[in-house]
Amino acid sequence: MKTFRNPVSPFSAPDPFMTYDPVTGYYYALFTKGKCLEIYRSRHAGSIVKDQESKVIYEPNGEKDGIWGDIWAPEMHRGSNGKWYIYTSGRYTEVPGQKRLFIMEALSDDPFGEWQFKCKPTPDVFSIDPTVYTAPDGRQYICDSRVVPEVGQVLEIYELINPYTFAEKGEILTKAELSWELVPPYVGTDAIVEGAFFLERAGRLFIIYSANGCWSDHYCLGVLEHMGGELCDAANWKKYPDPLFVYGNGVYGPGHASFFRSPDGSEVWCAYHGMKEHNETVTLAPRYFHIQKVDFDESGYPVMGVPVGCEAELTPPSGERE
Repeated sequence: MKTFRNPVSPFSAPDPFMTYDPVTGYYYALFTKGKCLEIYRSRHAGSIVKDQESKVIYEPNGEKDGIWGDIWAPEMHRGSNGKWYIYTSGRYTEVPGQKRLFIMEALSDDPFGEWQFKCKPTPDVFSIDPTVYTAPDGRQYICDSRVVPEVGQVLEIYELINPYTFAEKGEILTKAELSWELVPPYVGTDAIVEGAFFLERAGRLFIIYSANGCWSDHYCLGVLEHMGGELCDAANWKKYPDPLFVYGNGVYGPGHASFFRSPDGSEVWCAYHGMKEHNETVTLAPRYFHIQKVDFDESGYPVMGVPVGCEAELTPPSGERE
């Protein structure tokens, strides 16, 4: 079986989302491209970007749909109606600054087919990094990162009435408050938690999120766990005191993770971005797309540690086609 190395992108590909669809037999990936939404597909996880099989499915048209650019962190999820949706955010004025969520809807069951702009859901607030979870009872929830001026960026959750309509009331789940979530300059009203993703395994439900700023060496992953009861109640979530994933092996600022199953369903893999060099100035720097397998301890808690590094030969996900 052919091995591969990280990063899987030869160019900067921040905020990566990746999934495997057993219906089509393809992996699909999205990441921040700035001025468009572009979807990638491949039969092989390690060449998801390098195969260069991609398609631009949306470019903003501010006068028509009210989105002017700066499209960040798209994710693709099936809605409760069985259709594919892309959840993302974009600038909603001509002047750079405020961003809000918007949703795309697939016109067929093929993610590589045609898409349409669906809507800008309410509430109309500065929000980024949306992710969606479908509960065993079919109810769906969306978690995003919202700016609260006196606090910084927080994680909030809403139930979805349908795949593109929020319930009226949401709940703030967590803010940056632990020492490793508050590495300068990301303190006070500049504190950040963002990039959430739901990870469910063996009856346990986690939210894996990122803390600090995305160009910091100390960008890292933290963990919330649902302890039972209503998901939209912050009291029902436990925050773990230690980070799940931090820099190492020459990969700095690993974070903004998504998780996907191997083709045979037996493994969990993580897609994340990381920088190739130390970034003491915390300024704009390339962030490359990495993937690696996730382990779990005896209790079912995820174990990641540090990135595997760019010299490691990685075996493809289990069940992948030759």
